[in-house]
Amino acid sequence: MSKETRRDIVLIVIFALVSAIGVASVFLGCRFLAWIVIAISDLYLSIVLLLAAFLSDDERFLDKHSWMTGFFPRRRTAGLLVVTLLFLAVVSGFAGLYVGTEVFSSVKTPLDALYISSFTLALTDYSPKPGYGQLVVLGQLVSSILLLVALFPLLISRISTFKHL
Repeated sequence: MSKETRRDIVLIVIFALVSAIGVASVFLGCRFLAWIVIAISDLYLSIVLLLAAFLSDDERFLDKHSWMTGFFPRRRTAGLLVVTLLFLAVVSGFAGLYVGTEVFSSVKTPLDALYISSFTLALTDYSPKPGYGQLVVLGQLVSSILLLVALFPLLISRISTFKHL
């Protein structure tokens, strides 16, 4: 197994665990786990965007700082899997915050929370409670924008590598 394949597998395993913790936070109603998932996902996306900015300025930056390659999946399949797991982590992380009555006036079941989290990810508002509820929804909007900003260039770069038959 090559070094690049091992790095991809490690990245996939890390985000599979983060996504699993996010899903667990929904069904356990544990806000602490949900915040951890959100923080890890947003931190990773922020680091990837920052490193991509450094790479765009200096092509030899990766030669000088080889440790950075661990943040980027090397293979397409691994990249798509990491993107899918990140999406699941963000949606389930915020859904874990939406379960119960802390954010919204009425009680939300895990299925309600996943549904609302998916639509809030699409930049739709669901009238949260004032204070903490509004903070959570604003946090998800910021996280959604970060996710879109990070994923859009990845998708465009992958599409541009398609070869015509």
